[in-house]
Amino acid sequence: MEILGSDINLKENLLFSLKRYRVWWAILIITIIFDYLTTLYFVSKLSSEAEANNVVAWLIDNLGLYIGVLIGKLLQLVAVILIVSLSKKVGNLFLLIIIVLNCWAVVMNTIPNY
Repeated sequence: MEILGSDINLKENLLFSLKRYRVWWAILIITIIFDYLTTLYFVSKLSSEAEANNVVAWLIDNLGLYIGVLIGKLLQLVAVILIVSLSKKVGNLFLLIIIVLNCWAVVMNTIPNY
């Protein structure tokens, strides 16, 4: 596929990342699951207004807690797949950043909010 004058092989880039960074992808899936579960916990205790991600808060308000958070996490996974497919170097850095952000979100979701 040609994007901005550069020939980019989306499938090749994604397969390269899945093969070379297999552990990172496994960690990403685990952090997505933990973030999903902890988001369900804290939003059920407080409300969707406490959710920092406006897209997820909107999804929760319009689709319900479980479906809204699930779609938000699926959108995150799709974004990672697309960015990784566009670039071998930048994409895998993005993968690592999302893992760190998910870990941070799990911590923030589990801090008691009295």
